[in-house]
Amino acid sequence: MSFLLTSTRTIKLFFAHSNSRKDEKLRKDLESHLSSLQPLRVSINWQKNQTLVGRDWKQEIYQQLNTSQVIVLLVSPDFLAANDCRNITKRAMELDSTGKARVIPVKLRPIDNWQATPFGHLQCLPYNGEPITNSRFWSRQDDAFVNIVEKIREEVEKIQEDQRQLQLIREQQKSEIFTSINHFISSHSLNRIIRGINVPPFSVGIAASVIGIAVLLVFCHSSPQMQVNNLLIQGQDKLERRDYQGASEDYTEAIKIDPKNINAYIKRGHARHFLKDYQGAIKDYTQAIKIDPKNVNAYIKRGDAQYSIKKYQAAIDDYSKAIRLSPDSVDAYRNRGFVYENNLQNKQEAIKSYQKLATLYKKQGATDKYKETIYKIQKLQQKKPRFSN
Repeated sequence: MSFLLTSTRTIKLFFAHSNSRKDEKLRKDLESHLSSLQPLRVSINWQKNQTLVGRDWKQEIYQQLNTSQVIVLLVSPDFLAANDCRNITKRAMELDSTGKARVIPVKLRPIDNWQATPFGHLQCLPYNGEPITNSRFWSRQDDAFVNIVEKIREEVEKIQEDQRQLQLIREQQKSEIFTSINHFISSHSLNRIIRGINVPPFSVGIAASVIGIAVLLVFCHSSPQMQVNNLLIQGQDKLERRDYQGASEDYTEAIKIDPKNINAYIKRGHARHFLKDYQGAIKDYTQAIKIDPKNVNAYIKRGDAQYSIKKYQAAIDDYSKAIRLSPDSVDAYRNRGFVYENNLQNKQEAIKSYQKLATLYKKQGATDKYKETIYKIQKLQQKKPRFSN
């Protein structure tokens, strides 16, 4: 029996913004760029303070907010001054802190004392935290909007990949269950059981199915491998819902049963990273590498964790190992270039990584990412950015 993976669920995006004329113009410009996300099956909702007569617009806004996986705050002085925006921000940050949504702040216009805002600790867009307007970095606002949409796309793709991983584990488990049922039904031992209880010939098929399913239900709860699979499913589901503590606990239980399960170590590393237990994440990725020294993902993720504790050279070493194992690893080149540029101030090495990254993006047909990377290279080379088709 085979199973086909169904498509991922629609990802809901919520955009909060002020109603000032300046912000509304920028919001409309961003909206036109967001059309490129539609093939990803996303639902885009905007904060609206008007609705049909007889309906509560505040209730509608919060209903959309509470059910969104990604919340984008379009921040400006007018946004920070608006009561409605402050209330929405407060709720958004609650959802982010509990892992129920991902908050992405976007700096529309210059903001004084950004770090003092409720979302000042979060990475903001566009690139380098530069505002869309009044910035020498963004000579063309369209380039800033492209950067914002690309980063939102990456977040959506991460969520969808989590959904696919969860679904894959579930489908594999279903396949194992039905394979075991079919094997049990066709076995001689089951036939002897049926003959022993004098089942009428015309009911043999039904009896075999019932007994087979009953035995498999017991097997599912008692088999170590099935227990591990169940824990991996639960953990992935919690990761998707951003219940990182719960996910970590499930993966820990899976590891107790199967200490060599590389997937459990890598996934627990992800959960620990989100919980800011970076040392714990590094230990998990290191254990995964011991089990499989050629696991590219484990090196990249360990590099990310090393970066989080400011071990920048260790991060570079891990990204470089990933590149040696997989010379076409986009993530490894991108992350290595970022560390060289922003933390080690090594422009030449950053340029080398970004040049390879641009080549990979061009080969993939990722035009927007290619342009963004070329822009970074030209900025590092202190040349005026020019894009070519």
